[in-house]
Amino acid sequence: MRHSLRTLNRRLVALETMAAGGLIVAVCAVVLLQVGMRYLFAYPNPWSEEVSRFCFIWVSMLGASLAVEHRAHFRFDQVTSGLAPRLKSVVETFAAAVVLLVALVLVAMGISLMVLTMDERSSALNLPIAWVYAAVPVAGVLMVIHLLAGPSQPSTPEDMDPPAPPAGPTSPSAGPSPAVGTG
Repeated sequence: MRHSLRTLNRRLVALETMAAGGLIVAVCAVVLLQVGMRYLFAYPNPWSEEVSRFCFIWVSMLGASLAVEHRAHFRFDQVTSGLAPRLKSVVETFAAAVVLLVALVLVAMGISLMVLTMDERSSALNLPIAWVYAAVPVAGVLMVIHLLAGPSQPSTPEDMDPPAPPAGPTSPSAGPSPAVGTG
């Protein structure tokens, strides 16, 4: 069960990363097109603002989900780094439980928002507004999966550093270094 959840998580992370990257490219392209149409041809696109805003909402929520996956949300490293390992584990477990609770609230509230806006449509594109609000529960579900699958990356910057090289000379023939500044 745990192995299949981790496999699903890896695939979802790859899909989220590609989707977020594509959405960022789309936002940049649409905004550049809008600026060009407005200033070069004096004809602003009526739909470009909505497309860029909707893509930005989705990329923000996918980014929040990926931040949960990489354990990159705001943390108090100065506080937790000085704790005993057992207490640090308790604090990190509590923090994960809070993030899980927030993710479940996102799912519930996002579904409620989708139901409320099912009949509303955007003004320029005539898209259902519920599609925009779908980013909230989708991100919440992804956060839950990321939390349940466990960390796939080191959780602290110290864990990511390579081990320090051994102290001392690097070769057997190296002697003591000459004194500097004597005399």
